[in-house]
This record gives sequence, C-alpha cells and structure tokens, in this order.
Amino acid sequence: MTKNPHGPPALVAEDLALSYGTVRALDGLSLTAHHGEVTALLGPNGAGKTTAISCATGLLRPDRGTVRALGADPWRSSPQHRARVGVMIQDGGLASGASALQLLRYGASLHAAPLDVDEVAAHLGIDTFARTLVRRLSGGQRQRLALALAIIGRPDLVFLDEPTAGMDPSIRRRVRDLIRGLARTGTAVVLTTHLMDDVVGLADAVRVIARGRVLASGSVQDVISSHRSADGGVVVQATATGVDPAAVPALEAELRAAAARHGAQLEITAGGAADLESVLLDLMDADSAAEAAGGPAAAITKDER
Repeated sequence: MTKNPHGPPALVAEDLALSYGTVRALDGLSLTAHHGEVTALLGPNGAGKTTAISCATGLLRPDRGTVRALGADPWRSSPQHRARVGVMIQDGGLASGASALQLLRYGASLHAAPLDVDEVAAHLGIDTFARTLVRRLSGGQRQRLALALAIIGRPDLVFLDEPTAGMDPSIRRRVRDLIRGLARTGTAVVLTTHLMDDVVGLADAVRVIARGRVLASGSVQDVISSHRSADGGVVVQATATGVDPAAVPALEAELRAAAARHGAQLEITAGGAADLESVLLDLMDADSAAEAAGGPAAAITKDER
C-alpha cells in the first residue's frame, strides 16, 4: 500500500480509558498522528504514554473509546495489517540467545520488502557488535537493535519508545537522521522521549500527556506560545538567521533593551528545548495542583486535525 502523507490520519485514538485495577492509566485520552510527520508524546513516567501505545498496537484493549491504526482496529487487525506497523518498546523482550545481526536478519525475513539489513546495521553502528549475543549487549546497543527491528519492514506507522535513550551523541544524531528520513518517505512516526532536544529537532506535533489525558497539543511552537500567552499577553516571536557569532551578545542586548521599552520580557534560547521543558514543568505542576484539588487541569489544544 502506498504511503499517503496527505490522506487521513495514520492513527486516531478517541476517548480512551483503561484501568489496571484501581489505577486509571488512560482517562479520556484522544490523539492523532499523520503520515509524513513525527508526533512526540511527552509527559512524566506513569502518564499513560506506553499504555496508549499498547492500545494503538493491539497489545492492550481499552475499557472505553476507539483506536484506528492505518484505518483498522489494532485489536482485531490481520497479520498483514500488523506487518505495516512497527513497534520499538524499551527492553522489549529481544531473543537473548541470538547475535545482534542474526536477530536483525530474522526480523527482515518476516517482511516482503524489508530495508537492506547491512545498510541499517551500518547506519546505526550495529555492525560493530554484529556477532555479540543480545544478552551481552549494553543498554544503548539494545536500543539500536530494537529500533532497527521496528523499522526494518518499512512500516507505514511506527511507534518508538525512548529511541535515543542510553546512546552517545554521535549515534543519537544518526538516529534522529533516520527518524527524519522515515517521515520524509511518508511513514507516521510516534515517539516518546524525555529529551527535549529530540522533540525540538524532530517533532512536527506534540501531545503532552498526564494522568491519562492530553493536556496540550499542537506544534512545538504552538504549545510554547499558547502556554506563554495564557495570562492574556501576546507572544511576539522572530528568528534571526545569518548572524555573525561575534555579534550575538550585542544583538541580544539591543533586543532586550527594545523589549524593555515596551514593558515586555524577552526570552532567548538556543533552540527552543529550554522553553519546551519549562512549559512541560509548568503544565505538570498545574496538573498536580488540579489533582490535589480534585479537578482537571485546563488543556491547551491546537490543530488536532
């Protein structure tokens, strides 16, 4: 099936609820993910991100709500449909008695038109530990192998749980390039991460999740701007390009002086990661306060499509 970046969403979840005994993991969660885009699910541990992915891949069945992955209910989908969905879950039960390359070649053999195993292994540096048994791999090496297995079948929709966790900076850059490449081919990429640099550099859309609900939704800039303007003020943003590094301090001083004349506060960051992290912390604090008061936190949602 041809990937269509302009067609219907690759993933649609509506009003999902799921409880583990008395613990409510999902509480009316709704989200979408589109072909050709990277959608980041952000939130603290226990927010419901992994549970949402498990429902979207048919590993769990929600108590309430609906999920459609590539147009089908993942709980009832056929093997052919499941082959179009890639999944990378941390410490996801890799066969420990096989070598890294053996396992990757076996994964490729399960698909009709897999990616080139040697190319994927070289790009992710798996070739450097190709003959090592999985049980002897480091955490970062396991992450690379799990990522390779998730994408080797050229999925139309892929879920990546903390794809760069435990990796050194050079490998992390390769992984980011690979994820961007997947999206460019029309694959819908849904990832979870605690690294804001990954989000700012990769994500087309962000869904902030806490207590099984979406607190904020939109592009990275949408989420930051909506939060910053929640007090009624207007956020004015500009991006300066082609600036001589030596001129940056003087430019920053002039901008701050201009903002002060208009009674405005100016925040200057290297790439947005600090801003996004600050917004996430604010949203989590507000949600915790709402939980203590027994009520829901206000949600920020933009362009959920």
